[in-house]
Amino acid sequence: MNESAQLALYQEALLAERTAILRWDLKTDRVYGEDALTDIFPVKLKDKSYSDFLLHSLPLHLNDKKYFVSLVDFIKKPHPEYTDATCERVIEYRVREDSGEYRWFHIRYIIHFEKEWPQYATILLRNTDSEHRRAEELQQKAQRDALTGLYNKGYVRELIKEALSVPGTVKALLVLDMDGFKKINDNLGHLFGDAVISDMALTLTEVFSEADILGRVGGDEFVVLIRDAADRDAVIRRCEKLRNMLRRSFTYGDGKELHVSGSVGIVMSPEYGSRYDELFGFADAALYEAKRRGRDMQVFYTKEIQASQKKSAEENSVMEKRQAFLSNPQTFVFQMLYETGDARITVETLLALFARYFMVQRVVIYQQKRGQWVCWFEWHAEGYSSANEAHEGAAFDYINDNFQQEIYGLFSECPDTTQIGGEAGRTLIERNIHAFLHAGILSEGKRIGFVGFDDCRGPRIWTKREHEVLKTFADVLGTFLMDQMRYEMVRKGYWHMQGVLNAMPLKIWVTSSKDGKVLYMNSLTRKALAGPENGEERNCYKVVTDSNRPCIRCKYFKLRGNCPVGLRLKHDAEQKNITPVTVLWEGDGDSNLFVDRK
Repeated sequence: MNESAQLALYQEALLAERTAILRWDLKTDRVYGEDALTDIFPVKLKDKSYSDFLLHSLPLHLNDKKYFVSLVDFIKKPHPEYTDATCERVIEYRVREDSGEYRWFHIRYIIHFEKEWPQYATILLRNTDSEHRRAEELQQKAQRDALTGLYNKGYVRELIKEALSVPGTVKALLVLDMDGFKKINDNLGHLFGDAVISDMALTLTEVFSEADILGRVGGDEFVVLIRDAADRDAVIRRCEKLRNMLRRSFTYGDGKELHVSGSVGIVMSPEYGSRYDELFGFADAALYEAKRRGRDMQVFYTKEIQASQKKSAEENSVMEKRQAFLSNPQTFVFQMLYETGDARITVETLLALFARYFMVQRVVIYQQKRGQWVCWFEWHAEGYSSANEAHEGAAFDYINDNFQQEIYGLFSECPDTTQIGGEAGRTLIERNIHAFLHAGILSEGKRIGFVGFDDCRGPRIWTKREHEVLKTFADVLGTFLMDQMRYEMVRKGYWHMQGVLNAMPLKIWVTSSKDGKVLYMNSLTRKALAGPENGEERNCYKVVTDSNRPCIRCKYFKLRGNCPVGLRLKHDAEQKNITPVTVLWEGDGDSNLFVDRK
Protein backbone atom coordinates (compact mmCIF):
# COMPACT_ATOMS: atom_id res chain seq x y z
CA MET A 1 0.00 0.00 0.00
CA ASN A 2 1.45 3.35 -1.11
CA GLU A 3 1.72 6.42 1.12
CA SER A 4 -1.38 8.10 -0.38
CA ALA A 5 -3.54 5.03 0.27
CA GLN A 6 -2.24 4.77 3.83
CA LEU A 7 -3.11 8.43 4.47
CA ALA A 8 -6.61 7.95 3.05
CA LEU A 9 -7.13 4.91 5.27
CA TYR A 10 -5.91 6.85 8.29
CA GLN A 11 -8.26 9.78 7.55
CA GLU A 12 -11.18 7.36 7.10
CA ALA A 13 -10.49 5.80 10.50
CA LEU A 14 -10.40 9.22 12.17
CA LEU A 15 -13.63 10.24 10.48
CA ALA A 16 -15.31 7.05 11.69
CA GLU A 17 -14.36 8.06 15.21
CA ARG A 18 -15.62 11.62 14.53
CA THR A 19 -12.11 12.91 15.19
CA ALA A 20 -10.04 15.53 13.33
CA ILE A 21 -6.35 16.45 13.57
CA LEU A 22 -5.31 20.07 12.93
CA ARG A 23 -2.17 22.16 13.32
CA TRP A 24 -2.26 25.54 15.03
CA ASP A 25 0.59 27.87 14.08
CA LEU A 26 0.96 30.02 17.18
CA LYS A 27 3.11 32.62 15.41
CA THR A 28 0.48 33.42 12.76
CA ASP A 29 -2.49 32.29 14.85
CA ARG A 30 -3.81 30.23 11.92
CA VAL A 31 -5.15 26.65 11.86
CA TYR A 32 -4.38 24.20 9.02
CA GLY A 33 -6.28 21.05 8.07
CA GLU A 34 -9.72 22.61 8.30
CA ASP A 35 -11.05 20.19 5.67
CA ALA A 36 -10.90 17.42 8.21
CA LEU A 37 -13.67 19.17 10.21
CA THR A 38 -16.38 18.27 7.68
CA ASP A 39 -19.30 16.49 9.44
CA ILE A 40 -17.51 16.80 12.78
CA PHE A 41 -17.68 20.45 13.77
CA PRO A 42 -20.77 22.62 13.07
CA VAL A 43 -18.90 25.94 12.69
CA LYS A 44 -16.26 26.76 10.09
CA LEU A 45 -13.12 28.75 10.96
CA LYS A 46 -13.38 30.83 7.79
CA ASP A 47 -9.64 31.61 7.74
CA LYS A 48 -9.88 33.67 10.91
CA SER A 49 -7.45 34.25 13.70
CA TYR A 50 -7.95 31.08 15.74
CA SER A 51 -7.71 32.91 19.08
CA ASP A 52 -10.29 35.45 17.96
CA PHE A 53 -12.47 32.63 16.69
CA LEU A 54 -12.36 30.83 20.05
CA LEU A 55 -13.09 33.92 22.11
CA HIS A 56 -15.60 35.77 19.94
CA SER A 57 -17.05 33.69 17.09
CA LEU A 58 -17.47 30.21 18.54
CA PRO A 59 -20.96 30.00 20.16
CA LEU A 60 -19.78 28.44 23.39
CA HIS A 61 -21.87 27.58 26.41
CA LEU A 62 -21.47 30.39 28.96
CA ASN A 63 -19.95 28.01 31.53
CA ASP A 64 -17.26 26.80 29.09
CA LYS A 65 -15.81 30.05 27.68
CA LYS A 66 -13.46 30.49 30.65
CA TYR A 67 -11.44 27.44 29.58
CA PHE A 68 -10.47 29.01 26.25
CA VAL A 69 -9.74 32.40 27.82
CA SER A 70 -7.23 30.62 30.02
CA LEU A 71 -5.74 28.76 27.01
CA VAL A 72 -5.22 31.91 24.91
CA ASP A 73 -3.67 33.67 27.87
CA PHE A 74 -1.31 30.68 28.35
CA ILE A 75 0.08 30.64 24.79
CA LYS A 76 0.90 34.37 24.84
CA LYS A 77 3.47 34.02 27.64
CA PRO A 78 6.87 32.34 27.96
CA HIS A 79 7.08 29.19 30.12
CA PRO A 80 10.62 28.29 31.18
CA GLU A 81 9.30 25.12 32.83
CA TYR A 82 8.53 23.73 29.33
CA THR A 83 11.77 24.81 27.56
CA ASP A 84 12.21 22.79 24.32
CA ALA A 85 9.45 20.41 25.46
CA THR A 86 5.70 19.94 25.11
CA CYS A 87 2.66 20.24 27.34
CA GLU A 88 -1.01 19.34 26.99
CA ARG A 89 -4.31 21.08 27.63
CA VAL A 90 -7.61 19.13 27.50
CA ILE A 91 -11.01 20.85 27.36
CA GLU A 92 -14.57 19.43 27.40
CA TYR A 93 -16.95 22.07 26.02
CA ARG A 94 -20.35 22.68 24.42
CA VAL A 95 -21.14 24.49 21.16
CA ARG A 96 -24.59 25.79 20.26
CA GLU A 97 -25.96 24.80 16.86
CA ASP A 98 -28.40 26.81 14.68
CA SER A 99 -31.26 24.81 16.24
CA GLY A 100 -30.30 26.19 19.62
CA GLU A 101 -29.24 22.78 20.91
CA TYR A 102 -25.76 22.34 22.42
CA ARG A 103 -23.32 19.63 21.34
CA TRP A 104 -20.41 18.28 23.35
CA PHE A 105 -16.79 18.26 22.09
CA HIS A 106 -13.49 17.05 23.45
CA ILE A 107 -10.32 18.87 22.36
CA ARG A 108 -6.68 18.14 23.20
CA TYR A 109 -3.90 20.69 22.53
CA ILE A 110 -0.34 19.34 22.38
CA ILE A 111 1.72 22.55 22.61
CA HIS A 112 5.35 22.48 21.35
CA PHE A 113 7.93 24.93 22.73
CA GLU A 114 11.10 26.39 21.25
CA LYS A 115 13.13 27.40 24.21
CA GLU A 116 10.47 28.85 26.58
CA TRP A 117 8.06 30.13 23.87
CA PRO A 118 5.07 28.18 22.42
CA GLN A 119 5.57 27.67 18.67
CA TYR A 120 2.74 25.46 17.40
CA ALA A 121 0.08 23.08 18.72
CA THR A 122 -1.32 19.82 17.42
CA ILE A 123 -5.09 19.79 17.88
CA LEU A 124 -7.09 16.57 18.30
CA LEU A 125 -10.77 17.48 18.10
CA ARG A 126 -13.48 14.89 18.75
CA ASN A 127 -17.28 15.10 18.69
CA THR A 128 -18.34 13.38 21.96
CA ASP A 129 -22.00 14.46 22.03
CA SER A 130 -23.44 10.95 21.61
CA GLU A 131 -21.20 9.65 24.41
CA HIS A 132 -22.28 12.46 26.73
CA ARG A 133 -25.92 11.82 25.98
CA ARG A 134 -25.55 8.12 26.76
CA ALA A 135 -23.77 9.01 29.99
CA GLU A 136 -26.53 11.47 30.89
CA GLU A 137 -29.17 8.82 30.21
CA LEU A 138 -27.37 6.37 32.48
CA GLN A 139 -27.04 9.08 35.12
CA GLN A 140 -30.75 9.86 34.78
CA LYS A 141 -31.56 6.19 35.33
CA ALA A 142 -29.34 6.09 38.40
CA GLN A 143 -30.71 9.33 39.87
CA ARG A 144 -34.32 9.54 38.69
CA ASP A 145 -37.48 7.65 39.50
CA ALA A 146 -38.63 5.87 36.34
CA LEU A 147 -42.34 6.62 36.81
CA THR A 148 -42.29 10.29 37.86
CA GLY A 149 -38.94 11.65 36.65
CA LEU A 150 -38.28 13.07 40.12
CA TYR A 151 -35.14 12.11 42.05
CA ASN A 152 -35.29 8.58 43.40
CA LYS A 153 -35.06 7.60 47.06
CA GLY A 154 -31.29 7.11 47.20
CA TYR A 155 -30.26 10.19 45.22
CA VAL A 156 -32.71 12.62 46.81
CA ARG A 157 -31.37 11.56 50.19
CA GLU A 158 -27.82 12.52 49.15
CA LEU A 159 -28.94 15.84 47.64
CA ILE A 160 -30.92 16.82 50.74
CA LYS A 161 -28.08 15.75 53.06
CA GLU A 162 -25.73 18.03 51.13
CA ALA A 163 -28.21 20.94 51.23
CA LEU A 164 -28.82 20.51 54.96
CA SER A 165 -25.10 20.74 55.65
CA VAL A 166 -25.01 24.32 54.31
CA PRO A 167 -25.51 26.67 57.29
CA GLY A 168 -27.14 30.07 57.40
CA THR A 169 -30.69 29.42 56.14
CA VAL A 170 -33.89 28.02 57.59
CA LYS A 171 -35.06 24.94 55.69
CA ALA A 172 -38.22 22.85 55.76
CA LEU A 173 -38.34 19.11 55.09
CA LEU A 174 -41.74 17.85 53.92
CA VAL A 175 -42.93 14.25 53.75
CA LEU A 176 -46.28 13.80 52.01
CA ASP A 177 -48.53 11.17 50.55
CA MET A 178 -52.01 10.77 49.10
CA ASP A 179 -54.96 9.94 51.36
CA GLY A 180 -57.02 7.06 50.02
CA PHE A 181 -54.49 5.93 47.43
CA LYS A 182 -54.81 2.23 48.33
CA LYS A 183 -58.49 2.31 47.36
CA ILE A 184 -57.49 3.61 43.91
CA ASN A 185 -55.19 0.64 43.33
CA ASP A 186 -57.75 -1.81 44.72
CA ASN A 187 -60.72 -0.51 42.74
CA LEU A 188 -59.28 1.11 39.61
CA GLY A 189 -56.11 -0.91 39.09
CA HIS A 190 -52.38 -0.30 39.37
CA LEU A 191 -52.04 1.33 35.96
CA PHE A 192 -54.56 3.97 36.99
CA GLY A 193 -52.70 4.28 40.30
CA ASP A 194 -49.43 4.91 38.42
CA ALA A 195 -51.15 7.67 36.44
CA VAL A 196 -52.30 9.30 39.69
CA ILE A 197 -48.77 9.17 41.11
CA SER A 198 -47.34 10.73 37.93
CA ASP A 199 -49.93 13.49 38.11
CA MET A 200 -49.05 14.06 41.76
CA ALA A 201 -45.37 14.45 40.79
CA LEU A 202 -46.31 17.05 38.13
CA THR A 203 -48.34 18.92 40.75
CA LEU A 204 -45.30 19.04 43.03
CA THR A 205 -43.17 20.57 40.27
CA GLU A 206 -45.82 23.26 39.75
CA VAL A 207 -46.08 24.16 43.44
CA PHE A 208 -42.41 24.15 44.40
CA SER A 209 -39.56 26.09 42.79
CA GLU A 210 -36.55 24.81 40.90
CA ALA A 211 -34.38 25.65 43.91
CA ASP A 212 -36.27 23.11 46.02
CA ILE A 213 -35.36 19.42 46.00
CA LEU A 214 -38.14 16.96 45.13
CA GLY A 215 -38.03 13.17 45.23
CA ARG A 216 -40.17 10.06 45.37
CA VAL A 217 -39.28 7.74 48.24
CA GLY A 218 -41.75 4.94 47.51
CA GLY A 219 -45.35 4.26 46.51
CA ASP A 220 -47.32 7.48 46.83
CA GLU A 221 -44.85 8.98 49.32
CA PHE A 222 -42.74 12.01 48.35
CA VAL A 223 -40.16 14.19 50.06
CA VAL A 224 -39.47 17.89 49.47
CA LEU A 225 -36.76 20.17 50.85
CA ILE A 226 -37.58 23.88 50.76
CA ARG A 227 -34.17 25.55 50.85
CA ASP A 228 -35.42 28.93 52.07
CA ALA A 229 -38.22 28.50 54.61
CA ALA A 230 -37.64 31.46 56.90
CA ASP A 231 -41.22 32.58 56.20
CA ARG A 232 -43.30 29.83 57.81
CA ASP A 233 -46.52 31.35 56.45
CA ALA A 234 -45.13 30.96 52.94
CA VAL A 235 -44.51 27.25 53.63
CA ILE A 236 -48.11 26.90 54.81
CA ARG A 237 -49.41 28.65 51.67
CA ARG A 238 -47.48 26.28 49.43
CA CYS A 239 -48.83 23.24 51.32
CA GLU A 240 -52.39 24.55 51.09
CA LYS A 241 -52.00 25.16 47.37
CA LEU A 242 -50.65 21.64 46.95
CA ARG A 243 -53.53 20.10 48.91
CA ASN A 244 -56.09 22.06 46.89
CA MET A 245 -54.59 20.69 43.68
CA LEU A 246 -54.43 17.10 44.99
CA ARG A 247 -58.11 16.82 45.96
CA ARG A 248 -59.75 14.57 43.39
CA SER A 249 -62.87 12.41 43.00
CA PHE A 250 -63.06 9.32 40.79
CA THR A 251 -66.22 7.47 39.78
CA TYR A 252 -66.22 3.72 39.21
CA GLY A 253 -68.58 0.77 39.14
CA ASP A 254 -72.24 1.67 39.62
CA GLY A 255 -71.68 5.32 40.34
CA LYS A 256 -69.39 4.75 43.31
CA GLU A 257 -66.95 7.54 44.12
CA LEU A 258 -63.44 7.59 45.46
CA HIS A 259 -62.17 10.76 47.12
CA VAL A 260 -58.44 11.37 47.46
CA SER A 261 -56.45 14.18 49.06
CA GLY A 262 -52.96 14.91 50.36
CA SER A 263 -51.46 15.03 53.85
CA VAL A 264 -48.14 16.71 54.66
CA GLY A 265 -45.74 16.40 57.60
CA ILE A 266 -43.26 19.26 58.06
CA VAL A 267 -40.13 19.64 60.19
CA MET A 268 -37.99 22.78 60.39
CA SER A 269 -34.20 22.81 60.23
CA PRO A 270 -32.02 23.71 62.07
CA GLU A 271 -34.67 23.98 64.83
CA TYR A 272 -34.90 20.18 65.05
CA GLY A 273 -31.45 19.34 63.71
CA SER A 274 -29.74 19.05 60.36
CA ARG A 275 -29.35 15.26 59.90
CA TYR A 276 -31.49 13.91 57.08
CA ASP A 277 -32.47 10.58 58.60
CA GLU A 278 -33.48 12.18 61.89
CA LEU A 279 -35.44 14.98 60.19
CA PHE A 280 -37.16 12.51 57.85
CA GLY A 281 -38.32 10.55 60.88
CA PHE A 282 -39.68 13.73 62.48
CA ALA A 283 -41.50 14.77 59.30
CA ASP A 284 -42.90 11.26 58.95
CA ALA A 285 -44.17 11.46 62.55
CA ALA A 286 -45.87 14.77 61.69
CA LEU A 287 -47.42 13.12 58.61
CA TYR A 288 -48.76 10.32 60.81
CA GLU A 289 -50.24 12.96 63.13
CA ALA A 290 -51.95 14.62 60.14
CA LYS A 291 -53.52 11.26 59.26
CA ARG A 292 -54.61 10.74 62.86
CA ARG A 293 -56.29 14.15 63.00
CA GLY A 294 -58.42 13.50 59.94
CA ARG A 295 -56.14 13.77 56.85
CA ASP A 296 -56.04 16.44 54.14
CA MET A 297 -53.93 18.79 56.26
CA GLN A 298 -50.36 19.85 56.97
CA VAL A 299 -48.86 19.41 60.45
CA PHE A 300 -45.59 20.84 61.76
CA TYR A 301 -43.51 18.51 63.90
CA THR A 302 -43.25 19.30 67.64
CA LYS A 303 -41.78 17.43 70.59
CA GLU A 304 -45.32 16.95 71.91
CA ILE A 305 -46.12 14.91 68.80
CA GLN A 306 -43.10 12.72 69.46
CA ALA A 307 -44.10 12.12 73.09
CA SER A 308 -47.69 11.32 72.12
CA GLN A 309 -46.67 8.83 69.44
CA LYS A 310 -44.13 7.17 71.74
CA LYS A 311 -46.86 6.60 74.33
CA SER A 312 -49.18 5.25 71.65
CA ALA A 313 -46.46 2.90 70.37
CA GLU A 314 -45.86 1.59 73.89
CA GLU A 315 -49.59 0.96 74.35
CA ASN A 316 -49.74 -0.85 71.00
CA SER A 317 -46.75 -2.97 72.00
CA VAL A 318 -48.51 -3.99 75.23
CA MET A 319 -51.64 -4.96 73.30
CA GLU A 320 -49.62 -6.99 70.81
CA LYS A 321 -47.90 -8.83 73.67
CA ARG A 322 -51.24 -9.52 75.33
CA GLN A 323 -52.71 -10.98 72.16
CA ALA A 324 -49.60 -13.07 71.45
CA PHE A 325 -49.62 -14.42 74.99
CA LEU A 326 -53.30 -15.36 74.91
CA SER A 327 -53.02 -17.11 71.53
CA ASN A 328 -50.13 -19.35 72.66
CA PRO A 329 -48.94 -18.71 76.24
CA GLN A 330 -46.19 -21.33 76.37
CA THR A 331 -44.60 -20.27 73.07
CA PHE A 332 -44.80 -16.63 74.12
CA VAL A 333 -43.00 -17.26 77.45
CA PHE A 334 -40.16 -19.17 75.82
CA GLN A 335 -39.87 -16.54 73.06
CA MET A 336 -39.47 -13.86 75.72
CA LEU A 337 -36.81 -15.96 77.47
CA TYR A 338 -34.93 -16.28 74.19
CA GLU A 339 -35.09 -12.54 73.46
CA THR A 340 -34.14 -11.31 76.95
CA GLY A 341 -31.79 -14.14 77.89
CA ASP A 342 -32.74 -13.46 81.52
CA ALA A 343 -35.40 -15.43 83.40
CA ARG A 344 -35.78 -12.74 86.05
CA ILE A 345 -36.52 -9.99 83.48
CA THR A 346 -38.96 -12.31 81.68
CA VAL A 347 -40.84 -13.12 84.89
CA GLU A 348 -41.06 -9.47 85.96
CA THR A 349 -42.36 -8.47 82.51
CA LEU A 350 -44.96 -11.23 82.52
CA LEU A 351 -46.25 -10.30 85.97
CA ALA A 352 -46.95 -6.74 84.83
CA LEU A 353 -48.50 -8.07 81.61
CA PHE A 354 -50.80 -10.40 83.56
CA ALA A 355 -51.90 -7.60 85.86
CA ARG A 356 -52.78 -5.22 83.03
CA TYR A 357 -54.53 -7.78 80.87
CA PHE A 358 -56.52 -9.58 83.58
CA MET A 359 -57.15 -6.29 85.41
CA VAL A 360 -55.89 -7.49 88.79
CA GLN A 361 -54.06 -5.40 91.35
CA ARG A 362 -51.50 -7.91 92.59
CA VAL A 363 -49.58 -10.80 90.98
CA VAL A 364 -47.28 -12.95 93.14
CA ILE A 365 -44.94 -15.92 92.93
CA TYR A 366 -44.14 -17.90 96.09
CA GLN A 367 -41.57 -20.63 96.54
CA GLN A 368 -40.68 -22.91 99.44
CA LYS A 369 -37.17 -22.40 100.86
CA ARG A 370 -35.91 -24.31 103.91
CA GLY A 371 -39.45 -25.19 104.89
CA GLN A 372 -40.63 -21.56 104.68
CA TRP A 373 -42.81 -19.92 102.06
CA VAL A 374 -41.07 -16.88 100.55
CA CYS A 375 -42.42 -14.35 98.02
CA TRP A 376 -40.00 -14.74 95.11
CA PHE A 377 -41.52 -12.09 92.77
CA GLU A 378 -44.48 -9.75 92.92
CA TRP A 379 -46.18 -6.91 91.10
CA HIS A 380 -48.77 -4.67 92.71
CA ALA A 381 -50.57 -1.60 91.44
CA GLU A 382 -49.84 1.81 92.87
CA GLY A 383 -51.85 2.44 96.02
CA TYR A 384 -52.06 -1.24 96.99
CA SER A 385 -50.00 -3.01 99.67
CA SER A 386 -47.19 -5.46 98.95
CA ALA A 387 -47.69 -9.22 99.14
CA ASN A 388 -45.83 -9.48 102.46
CA GLU A 389 -48.29 -7.05 104.07
CA ALA A 390 -51.46 -8.32 102.37
CA HIS A 391 -50.76 -12.05 102.78
CA GLU A 392 -49.31 -12.10 106.26
CA GLY A 393 -50.78 -14.50 108.82
CA ALA A 394 -54.25 -15.97 108.39
CA ALA A 395 -54.68 -14.65 104.84
CA PHE A 396 -51.65 -16.55 103.55
CA ASP A 397 -52.50 -19.67 105.58
CA TYR A 398 -55.94 -19.82 103.99
CA ILE A 399 -54.59 -19.38 100.44
CA ASN A 400 -51.82 -21.93 101.01
CA ASP A 401 -54.07 -24.55 102.64
CA ASN A 402 -56.86 -24.18 100.07
CA PHE A 403 -55.09 -25.83 97.08
CA GLN A 404 -57.24 -28.48 95.42
CA GLN A 405 -56.95 -30.53 92.26
CA GLU A 406 -59.39 -29.12 89.73
CA ILE A 407 -60.15 -29.85 86.08
CA TYR A 408 -57.54 -27.27 84.99
CA GLY A 409 -54.85 -28.24 87.53
CA LEU A 410 -53.90 -27.58 91.15
CA PHE A 411 -55.50 -24.29 92.22
CA SER A 412 -56.39 -22.25 95.30
CA GLU A 413 -59.19 -19.90 94.33
CA CYS A 414 -62.04 -17.86 95.69
CA PRO A 415 -64.43 -15.68 93.65
CA ASP A 416 -65.75 -13.81 96.72
CA THR A 417 -63.84 -13.67 100.02
CA THR A 418 -66.92 -12.36 101.86
CA GLN A 419 -68.09 -15.99 101.74
CA ILE A 420 -65.08 -17.11 103.83
CA GLY A 421 -65.82 -17.21 107.52
CA GLY A 422 -63.62 -16.85 110.60
CA GLU A 423 -60.36 -14.96 111.02
CA ALA A 424 -59.18 -15.74 107.47
CA GLY A 425 -62.26 -14.17 105.91
CA ARG A 426 -62.05 -11.06 108.11
CA THR A 427 -58.32 -10.66 107.35
CA LEU A 428 -58.79 -10.99 103.60
CA ILE A 429 -61.58 -8.39 103.53
CA GLU A 430 -59.60 -5.98 105.76
CA ARG A 431 -56.70 -6.18 103.33
CA ASN A 432 -58.89 -5.61 100.27
CA ILE A 433 -58.44 -9.09 98.83
CA HIS A 434 -61.92 -9.64 97.39
CA ALA A 435 -61.04 -12.56 95.09
CA PHE A 436 -57.93 -14.63 94.33
CA LEU A 437 -56.71 -17.34 91.96
CA HIS A 438 -53.38 -19.17 92.52
CA ALA A 439 -51.88 -22.09 90.55
CA GLY A 440 -49.52 -24.59 92.15
CA ILE A 441 -45.95 -24.94 90.85
CA LEU A 442 -45.10 -28.65 90.91
CA SER A 443 -41.94 -30.74 90.74
CA GLU A 444 -42.25 -34.53 90.70
CA GLY A 445 -45.79 -34.20 91.98
CA LYS A 446 -44.79 -32.02 94.95
CA ARG A 447 -45.88 -28.36 95.23
CA ILE A 448 -42.75 -26.23 95.54
CA GLY A 449 -44.41 -22.89 94.91
CA PHE A 450 -47.41 -21.11 93.47
CA VAL A 451 -48.26 -18.13 91.25
CA GLY A 452 -51.49 -16.17 91.32
CA PHE A 453 -53.69 -13.08 91.20
CA ASP A 454 -55.43 -10.96 93.81
CA ASP A 455 -58.39 -8.81 92.80
CA CYS A 456 -58.58 -5.94 95.29
CA ARG A 457 -61.62 -4.17 93.83
CA GLY A 458 -64.42 -6.69 94.12
CA PRO A 459 -65.63 -10.29 93.63
CA ARG A 460 -65.17 -11.95 90.23
CA ILE A 461 -65.72 -15.28 88.50
CA TRP A 462 -62.37 -16.68 87.32
CA THR A 463 -62.64 -17.76 83.69
CA LYS A 464 -61.36 -20.86 81.94
CA ARG A 465 -58.84 -18.73 80.05
CA GLU A 466 -57.42 -17.30 83.27
CA HIS A 467 -56.99 -20.81 84.68
CA GLU A 468 -55.24 -21.99 81.50
CA VAL A 469 -52.85 -19.04 81.30
CA LEU A 470 -51.93 -19.26 84.97
CA LYS A 471 -51.39 -23.02 84.74
CA THR A 472 -49.08 -22.61 81.73
CA PHE A 473 -47.02 -20.00 83.56
CA ALA A 474 -46.84 -22.22 86.66
CA ASP A 475 -45.51 -25.14 84.59
CA VAL A 476 -42.75 -22.98 83.07
CA LEU A 477 -41.86 -21.52 86.47
CA GLY A 478 -41.47 -25.03 87.88
CA THR A 479 -38.40 -25.49 85.70
CA PHE A 480 -36.82 -22.22 86.89
CA LEU A 481 -37.49 -22.93 90.56
CA MET A 482 -36.00 -26.42 90.37
CA ASP A 483 -32.87 -25.08 88.67
CA GLN A 484 -32.52 -22.46 91.39
CA MET A 485 -33.03 -25.06 94.16
CA ARG A 486 -30.38 -27.34 92.64
CA TYR A 487 -27.93 -24.46 92.42
CA GLU A 488 -28.51 -23.55 96.06
CA MET A 489 -28.00 -27.20 97.09
CA VAL A 490 -24.66 -27.35 95.26
CA ARG A 491 -23.57 -24.02 96.74
CA LYS A 492 -24.61 -25.13 100.21
CA GLY A 493 -22.70 -28.41 99.81
CA TYR A 494 -19.60 -26.51 98.69
CA TRP A 495 -19.56 -24.34 101.82
CA HIS A 496 -20.18 -27.36 104.02
CA MET A 497 -17.20 -29.16 102.47
CA GLN A 498 -15.07 -26.05 102.89
CA GLY A 499 -15.92 -26.03 106.59
CA VAL A 500 -15.00 -29.70 106.98
CA LEU A 501 -11.62 -29.32 105.21
CA ASN A 502 -10.72 -26.18 107.14
CA ALA A 503 -11.54 -27.88 110.44
CA MET A 504 -9.26 -30.86 109.79
CA PRO A 505 -5.82 -30.79 111.58
CA LEU A 506 -4.07 -31.58 108.28
CA LYS A 507 -2.44 -29.52 105.57
CA ILE A 508 -4.35 -30.22 102.34
CA TRP A 509 -3.73 -28.72 98.93
CA VAL A 510 -4.18 -29.48 95.24
CA THR A 511 -1.76 -28.73 92.40
CA SER A 512 -2.15 -28.99 88.64
CA SER A 513 -0.47 -31.94 86.94
CA LYS A 514 0.24 -29.71 83.94
CA ASP A 515 2.21 -26.79 85.35
CA GLY A 516 2.38 -27.13 89.13
CA LYS A 517 -0.11 -24.30 89.80
CA VAL A 518 -1.78 -24.50 93.22
CA LEU A 519 -5.52 -24.89 92.66
CA TYR A 520 -6.74 -25.18 96.26
CA MET A 521 -5.45 -24.91 99.86
CA ASN A 522 -7.34 -25.42 103.09
CA SER A 523 -6.92 -22.79 105.82
CA LEU A 524 -4.16 -24.68 107.71
CA THR A 525 -2.07 -25.00 104.54
CA ARG A 526 -2.62 -21.37 103.66
CA LYS A 527 -1.54 -20.28 107.12
CA ALA A 528 1.51 -22.60 107.38
CA LEU A 529 2.88 -22.47 103.85
CA ALA A 530 1.63 -19.47 102.00
CA GLY A 531 0.70 -16.88 104.55
CA PRO A 532 -2.50 -14.86 104.27
CA GLU A 533 -1.23 -12.83 101.32
CA ASN A 534 -0.73 -15.84 99.03
CA GLY A 535 -3.47 -17.79 97.31
CA GLU A 536 -4.20 -20.26 94.56
CA GLU A 537 -3.03 -19.89 90.96
CA ARG A 538 0.64 -19.73 92.01
CA ASN A 539 3.31 -22.38 91.39
CA CYS A 540 3.82 -24.80 94.23
CA TYR A 541 7.52 -23.86 94.61
CA LYS A 542 6.55 -20.21 95.00
CA VAL A 543 3.89 -21.02 97.59
CA VAL A 544 5.94 -23.49 99.63
CA THR A 545 9.48 -22.02 99.48
CA ASP A 546 8.76 -18.48 98.21
CA SER A 547 11.20 -19.15 95.37
CA ASN A 548 10.95 -18.04 91.75
CA ARG A 549 12.70 -21.20 90.55
CA PRO A 550 11.65 -24.85 90.70
CA CYS A 551 12.97 -26.83 93.68
CA ILE A 552 16.10 -28.91 93.12
CA ARG A 553 14.90 -31.40 95.75
CA CYS A 554 11.13 -31.29 95.68
CA LYS A 555 9.58 -31.67 99.16
CA TYR A 556 6.47 -33.40 97.77
CA PHE A 557 5.77 -36.80 96.36
CA LYS A 558 5.93 -37.49 92.61
CA LEU A 559 2.63 -38.78 91.23
CA ARG A 560 3.61 -39.44 87.62
CA GLY A 561 6.68 -39.42 85.43
CA ASN A 562 7.40 -35.79 86.30
CA CYS A 563 6.70 -33.81 89.44
CA PRO A 564 4.29 -30.87 89.18
CA VAL A 565 7.18 -28.55 88.26
CA GLY A 566 8.68 -30.89 85.71
CA LEU A 567 11.60 -32.33 87.78
CA ARG A 568 12.29 -35.97 88.68
CA LEU A 569 11.66 -36.40 92.45
CA LYS A 570 14.34 -38.00 94.65
CA HIS A 571 12.91 -39.98 97.57
CA ASP A 572 14.04 -39.26 101.10
CA ALA A 573 12.61 -39.56 104.56
CA GLU A 574 10.92 -36.17 104.45
CA GLN A 575 8.39 -37.38 101.94
CA LYS A 576 7.00 -40.20 104.03
CA ASN A 577 4.53 -37.88 105.76
CA ILE A 578 2.99 -36.84 102.41
CA THR A 579 -0.02 -38.78 101.09
CA PRO A 580 -0.54 -38.31 97.32
CA VAL A 581 -3.87 -38.90 95.53
CA THR A 582 -4.88 -38.29 91.90
CA VAL A 583 -8.18 -36.35 91.72
CA LEU A 584 -10.33 -34.83 88.98
CA TRP A 585 -10.42 -31.03 88.99
CA GLU A 586 -12.81 -29.09 86.76
CA GLY A 587 -11.08 -27.50 83.79
CA ASP A 588 -7.73 -29.13 84.62
CA GLY A 589 -8.21 -32.86 84.17
CA ASP A 590 -6.22 -34.99 86.62
CA SER A 591 -4.65 -33.01 89.46
CA ASN A 592 -2.54 -33.82 92.50
CA LEU A 593 -4.07 -33.78 95.98
CA PHE A 594 -1.54 -33.63 98.85
CA VAL A 595 -2.22 -34.35 102.51
CA ASP A 596 0.62 -33.49 104.90
CA ARG A 597 0.17 -35.32 108.19
CA LYS A 598 2.97 -33.47 110.01
